[in-house]
Amino acid sequence: MAKGNYIEAVEIIRRLEGGMTRPFLCRASDGKHYVAKGLELPPAERIAELLCARLAADFGLPIPEHGYIYIDPALLRYNPEARSDLGPGDSFALAYVADAADLLYSQALQVPADLQKAVFTFDYWIGNGDRQLGPLGGRPNLLMCSTDNQLQLIDHNQAFHWPQNAQEFAESHVFGPSNRAWHLDMVDKVEYSQRMHDTAKRFRDLCSELVSFSVTPAEGGASGFVIAVAVR
Repeated sequence: MAKGNYIEAVEIIRRLEGGMTRPFLCRASDGKHYVAKGLELPPAERIAELLCARLAADFGLPIPEHGYIYIDPALLRYNPEARSDLGPGDSFALAYVADAADLLYSQALQVPADLQKAVFTFDYWIGNGDRQLGPLGGRPNLLMCSTDNQLQLIDHNQAFHWPQNAQEFAESHVFGPSNRAWHLDMVDKVEYSQRMHDTAKRFRDLCSELVSFSVTPAEGGASGFVIAVAVR
């Protein structure tokens, strides 16, 4: 699936355990497998997932293919759990990475410094404090692929929570000062300022693409959230 493409689910395989949101693994009309998130997330968090996936890709960060997946009501008829927690209509979809697992603390220390800097800066920029990992564990919301040792970003439903306390953010982040040997110098600041500027130029366009994202009248409130984010 190309970034932002629209596909249709043909099978709901199972619910995935281990994450906070417990999404559903689906097989789609293009023959690939996707992780789908629907009604188990509030509307604002679903929008944050899709919007941040687009922003991350534009920022130059590694993230699985993503977009919308349509869930036909017929697929939910004999699956009460999916009917209540996934729901019919459009859901956020992220390509399923079969050979990946949650990033370990020992692996985090081996991630290239430039990528660490980019992830750290991006998370602070989008108000995402939900990428925490230390020697005693945590929730990094990063996957490491076993075949090529490539990092993949996932789970941005907690983004857009401003203001961030800079010290608290840095202390808890997987690539915070206690977990790294680098610091952001003037060259880095110029580079990331430019990347933020270039990505932000498309921000309103990305928000406008969310109009078709399924939100039921009973949920409400999502359009106001998009407007609030867009004018920041």
